[in-house]
Amino acid sequence: MTSYSTIPKRKDKLKAYLYFKQTINNSLDYKHARNSKDTTKTLILAAIDNNYIEECAQNLNLCGQTARNHLKQLNPQKLLQINQQTITKMKQKGALSKPLIIAIDWHDEMYYGDPHARDVVGTQHKNGSNHAYRYATVSVLWNSQRLTMAAVPMMRKSKLWHVKYLLKCVFDLGLTVKLVLLDRGYFSTQVIRYLDASKISYIMHIPWHKDPLKAGLDVVYTTTTHKRSAFEQASFRLVTMRQSKRLLVFATNTLFKPRRLKELFRRRWGIETSYRLIGLFLAKTTSRLYRLRLLFFFLAVVLYNLWVLWNFRRRRRVRAYALKNAVRLCLVLSWLPDIEVGG
Repeated sequence: MTSYSTIPKRKDKLKAYLYFKQTINNSLDYKHARNSKDTTKTLILAAIDNNYIEECAQNLNLCGQTARNHLKQLNPQKLLQINQQTITKMKQKGALSKPLIIAIDWHDEMYYGDPHARDVVGTQHKNGSNHAYRYATVSVLWNSQRLTMAAVPMMRKSKLWHVKYLLKCVFDLGLTVKLVLLDRGYFSTQVIRYLDASKISYIMHIPWHKDPLKAGLDVVYTTTTHKRSAFEQASFRLVTMRQSKRLLVFATNTLFKPRRLKELFRRRWGIETSYRLIGLFLAKTTSRLYRLRLLFFFLAVVLYNLWVLWNFRRRRRVRAYALKNAVRLCLVLSWLPDIEVGG
């Protein structure tokens, strides 16, 4: 067996493929299935190639239905354990040691089948659909990279539940949070009250449907939510500012000046870039089996984070597309035998 550390530096991209394959294979339990290794290769190829399992299985001389049957038995949550390992490795390398600015957001994976399927939600029209599977994520804004630290399907849980869950995932990793950035979808009195009670600093872009506001406001505002008692309302600093023809309205419990609030929140907008890159590693499926869709999304998050880890402290970063092409060649052309990855 060839060791990971013995592969020459000129084959770094191929070494990344070995790292991906071994890391993912160690987290999947196929219960002694005969085709487990080929199924893992098929799964990675589908993710790398944004393709269907059945088509990728054919490229590796594996029955597509056999691969699907194996994958349907897997526990998607096992893949998220790799995230913990990835972040732990980055901490060991000296990253993520300072208090972090994190962003909580959700991502819609558009859905084109039965709108009444399990956990499908209505959403804004996009790419020919008004329905999607929705996932909440928490990402760290660090070193020009967006590292996704945790992900969870939103399903029917409340906004507050997701905020609590994702923050707990961050704290369980032993990380310190300096500031939380949230988009308008998370605006609620419960979320604001929880963040204040937990003494967590936040900046939240909020919707405003009441009387028109002027730019330049910086006041303390108390909500008047319908059918809630005074005890259940929330107070926060409300700041408004103009961006082109758009009025930005922020809620915060910080003392940052308005311009600084805008600069900090602009980092959250970069999360959309991470969602686009996660999409580069997302396998396609028309399956209504939610377990399979969840497996594919969690795998995309894991591969994206492994790519971020792979580039950490490298003088020349490997671009996502270049890495995808190298992995595709390794899998389809079977250039490499089964090699143990270590070190």
